[in-house]
Amino acid sequence: MRVKVKRWVNDAVEEVLDWLLSTIAIYMYITAIICGTFLYFTYPSRTDIRFYSEQDLGTERDAPFYYGCVNTEGYLQAPEYKKMNAAFVMLTRNNELKDVLSSMNSIEAHFNQWFKYPYVFLNDEPFSEEFKKSIREATDADIEFGTLDESQWEFPEEVRNTFEYQNAITDQGDRGILYGNMESYHKMCRFYSGIFYKHPLMQKYEWYWRLEPDVEFFCDLTYDPFFEMHRRNKKYAFTMIIPEIYWTVPNLFRYTKAFIREYGVKVGTLWKLFATNYDILKTDKGRDEFTDYENMVRDDLHQWVKFGGDVEPKLSEKVAIDHLLESETADDDVGLMFLVNRARSKVPLIEDEFEGEEYNLCHFWSNFEIARLDVFDNEVYNSYFQYLEASGGFWKERWGDAPVHSIGLALTLDVDDIHYFRDIGYMHSILKHCPKNSPDLNEFQYKPANKKYKRSSWTRYDTPIEGGSGCRCRCPSKPAEVEDTITFCFEKWMDVTHLKKGEVELYQLFNIEEKEEMVRNDFERHHQQQNQ
Repeated sequence: MRVKVKRWVNDAVEEVLDWLLSTIAIYMYITAIICGTFLYFTYPSRTDIRFYSEQDLGTERDAPFYYGCVNTEGYLQAPEYKKMNAAFVMLTRNNELKDVLSSMNSIEAHFNQWFKYPYVFLNDEPFSEEFKKSIREATDADIEFGTLDESQWEFPEEVRNTFEYQNAITDQGDRGILYGNMESYHKMCRFYSGIFYKHPLMQKYEWYWRLEPDVEFFCDLTYDPFFEMHRRNKKYAFTMIIPEIYWTVPNLFRYTKAFIREYGVKVGTLWKLFATNYDILKTDKGRDEFTDYENMVRDDLHQWVKFGGDVEPKLSEKVAIDHLLESETADDDVGLMFLVNRARSKVPLIEDEFEGEEYNLCHFWSNFEIARLDVFDNEVYNSYFQYLEASGGFWKERWGDAPVHSIGLALTLDVDDIHYFRDIGYMHSILKHCPKNSPDLNEFQYKPANKKYKRSSWTRYDTPIEGGSGCRCRCPSKPAEVEDTITFCFEKWMDVTHLKKGEVELYQLFNIEEKEEMVRNDFERHHQQQNQ
């Protein structure tokens, strides 16, 4: 009997559990259907999401010179067209011949077969005859080969023979700083930062296009970028803007700010692209119009207010404390609370802030750049490079030419002087930018200038999209598009180029007198209501 009861209880429990599990399963199934339906109709699908690379981001300050292809034959014959005094420049070595030829074949096929701009090859050692012969066979354009002298490539003898120099290079390697233990990399960065444009072979040119071994281009460039930059008053151009690794340049901005102060440099509007401004409180008066006490109060506020969200809370705190100290009674609980909180609080510290600004680490990736030589070969930039050279940062740290170029350009140039070659597809190392094709992709047929560059009739190009700027682009799927993956600095670029002409402030500034008066009036009105 006892066994039957036990079996009956077990069967009953199993039936209840089966019922519960079935009910839960049905409930979860219905919930999943409801949630899925909700998400389907409310959450954007993949086709609804517009990545940066799928949008036309051109503004009145900067946009592609042309969307899609142009009739190159007609372009070259136009009476207004003028070939510019320009050249490609590449720093390379004999053992990189294969990679050099790869880069040349790519740029020739996509651009230089029509425009035939010359090449300048530079090396810290003489080029071999085999290297020269192979390079000459790769192009119909003129070619020059140059060798760097010791002063152009080597650090000064009184520097490189010291223990401090060798120890600094070794230490950077021990700390895992990218390329930090490669002495040749330090030399290359120094050379490109402030020496390459002074080489005799470069001095004869007004414009240059920097190339590197083993780079690849993916779109046809059917117009002359040098000429278009010239006639549109652009002085420097890039294809990628990315952040630098912090530990390669920890003191670069410190020395830059010191240079600006010592030389009295008035920076261009491009400065706002690279410097985060924490000095967001402005005043209608100069320091000499305030009393010493008023200046002290404002300096104190500047210490506490670094972001827009800090302004009203800190002004409210100041007004409440002022009211407490000015009142004849000590029954102001609000003011007392603020005073105690202020005493317990730490002044916010931004480690790399200098004179209200911090370098945001953004830079134009300089392995591709098209520019006028005089954006560097001028009094301000040359003095800047010499100042950095004297600091020892090119070997004590691993300062790259990209951040040095970018910050150095910002000392003299404005945003409107810079151009983003969004329509040029380019890849170097693990980073790639490749635009979407323009809807006018088939307006002009591909016509090679040399049968060497004839393409198969089966050649297929990427599907065009509305707002695309590329001409006959064939973009690889990997690596991912840099516009959509490394977005922080690209968004900074969009911020400055979306400011209307005449606008200069990227960050919101707050008038301290107006804000304080508003906060004080609100406080006094609230205080009076409490005392009624």
